[in-house]
Amino acid sequence: MSSMFEIYYRPPASPQKEAALTAKVSSLGGRLSYRETPDAAGQNGSVCLTYEFDDRERAEAAAQLLREQGEHVEGPVDYGP
Repeated sequence: MSSMFEIYYRPPASPQKEAALTAKVSSLGGRLSYRETPDAAGQNGSVCLTYEFDDRERAEAAAQLLREQGEHVEGPVDYGP
């Protein structure tokens, strides 16, 4: 079973931040599977990046490392078959 977690950060969207996060998560065995941005006016919500992992242990280790670096991480949770 796959696992996933989400990273949330305040707008505005930052391509540099997202590239750095994705590179770090990729090096830990994850892949970006979904990106959600705030409403069009940019007033409400957060940027949300969803990362999937084939292995729950890798997802937990990556989430912990990102939390230690100050990121807001929700999960990991089991995802799909």
